[in-house]
Amino acid sequence: MENAAPNSPYDAEQPSISDPGWTLRRRLLVIITIALLPVVGVSIFQGVERVKRDTEDVRAQLIQSARATAANQQEVLNAGEQILRAMGSLQDVRDMSGNCDGILADAMIGVSYFTNLSRIDANGTFVCSAVPLAKGINIGKLPVFDRIKAAKGVVVGTRTISQASGRPVVGTQLPLLKADGSFDGSLAIVLDAQWFGYLLRAHPLPKGAVAVVYDRNGAILATNDATVAPAIAAAAMKAGFPDGASLDAYQAGRAWRFGNTALMGDTLFVAFAEQEDRLFGQTYVHVGIDFLLPIAMILFAWIAIWFATDRQVTQWIFYLRRIAIAYRSGHYTIRPDLADAPTEFKQLGEAMSEMAGGIQDRDRRLREAVNLKTTLIREIHHRVKNNLQIVMSLLSIQANQVKDPHARDALMQAQTRINALALVHRILNELEDQSTLDLKQLLDELSRQIAEGMGDTEHVRVEVDVPHMVVNSGIAVALALFTVEALTNIFKHAYPLQRRGVITVGLAPDGPGKLKLSIADDGIGFAMDETGKSVGSRLIRTFGAQLGGVSSVHSEAGRGTVVELVFPDPGLKERAARAGVVEKAPAPAGG
Repeated sequence: MENAAPNSPYDAEQPSISDPGWTLRRRLLVIITIALLPVVGVSIFQGVERVKRDTEDVRAQLIQSARATAANQQEVLNAGEQILRAMGSLQDVRDMSGNCDGILADAMIGVSYFTNLSRIDANGTFVCSAVPLAKGINIGKLPVFDRIKAAKGVVVGTRTISQASGRPVVGTQLPLLKADGSFDGSLAIVLDAQWFGYLLRAHPLPKGAVAVVYDRNGAILATNDATVAPAIAAAAMKAGFPDGASLDAYQAGRAWRFGNTALMGDTLFVAFAEQEDRLFGQTYVHVGIDFLLPIAMILFAWIAIWFATDRQVTQWIFYLRRIAIAYRSGHYTIRPDLADAPTEFKQLGEAMSEMAGGIQDRDRRLREAVNLKTTLIREIHHRVKNNLQIVMSLLSIQANQVKDPHARDALMQAQTRINALALVHRILNELEDQSTLDLKQLLDELSRQIAEGMGDTEHVRVEVDVPHMVVNSGIAVALALFTVEALTNIFKHAYPLQRRGVITVGLAPDGPGKLKLSIADDGIGFAMDETGKSVGSRLIRTFGAQLGGVSSVHSEAGRGTVVELVFPDPGLKERAARAGVVEKAPAPAGG
């Protein structure tokens, strides 16, 4: 008894599996994947919710930053509105009489943001002005003056070029009404547009952020990044200048997200923008983790299952399968070495060892029974051969005492037939397998014995052309007796007066599933009507029928005789049976 290590020589032989199906490893991978799918779903849901939450937080942050950036500009515009309302309460200014110009000029003292303060009549003509150069200018045909006529409160204009100073300015007007409620002109205060830039620079911005002050026409009043500002203003204009909204803009392949807020009225706007990858950088990281973490869990679970099944399951399955291959080959002394294997495989190995021991014990008993049977059969063949030899001796003694030549020939013929039976039993007695024998060996020895016993071996030669073929004893006896009858008839009749010749014994295929035994001589032959009634001819037909075949004799005077027997190939059924067993044998099970 020996223990087979996992790296034994049997490792090289692996049984083929026609349909491997789903392996244990693949099944475990699918089960773990399905078990982790809820985790994947939860992680995806968390990632989507995180994106929504962060997007809303960014929107609120951008709008708040835009309003904080617009605070200084809003204060300046509120200051201008207060000046206009204060001047609109003075009667001289409303009536455009008295010291109207002086009052307006005094109001501008100490106010650095504004460049002019004027009283405009109902026709749009500057009647009173802190800056004398502005008097007489008419804006009645400008669209902004139509807006003032229809307005109920302060109206802030877009960026224009002052006709008095030639500088970019933004005007703010307060419409004035008569006692009857009719339009009576307006008060206008002009803000130098450069102050928007000063105010914007005075407000610190985060690194990488862009602030833009622009009007409804898309004109940029102030910004800290002139390359990005036009794209932001264009995006806001396309969206309709929404107040308190978060919008997207694209410049040179970069995505920007900005908050938009309106200054006084709906003419001037302030936008605060940052790049999306900067705003959502942490969001991308967190969402990526939410999506990748369950995938990583599945991958690590796959790797763990792969190595665990290999080290704890499939390694021992393959090892036990190699042990089974060794048992199939008859090596029942091998015992599996499962010292490092899990308990379940140890139990399986013990069961296989017990099975191998049981098979060994059964084989031992079978061998003993076969050996006993072989000894008994050999003894039977030996006794049959001895008894047949005794019969041959008795026939020989009797033949020597008989005076009648015909009786002597009949006894000698019987002796030859019995000798053929004895030869079959002698060959069977000498073989390992007591039930089959080689047809070539049988016909060689039988032909030699008949030639030596009945013919003149110096003048007549027997040639045997029979392939090696194993047949059972029943077929061998019938073929032997058929050959005896044919050869004895040839020796008795074909070569009289020491005529020389050759007798040929041959066996060859004759069509599908058939064999033909032919025994031919080149003797004197005979006319066909002379045969068919003798004992030998009847025995030839009888022995041929025992084989399920058809015998025939062909002869012509002076041209020799051919005795043929066409019978079914005895090996055909055995080969077909073996092929059927192979085809129906189930494929070995695989793990």
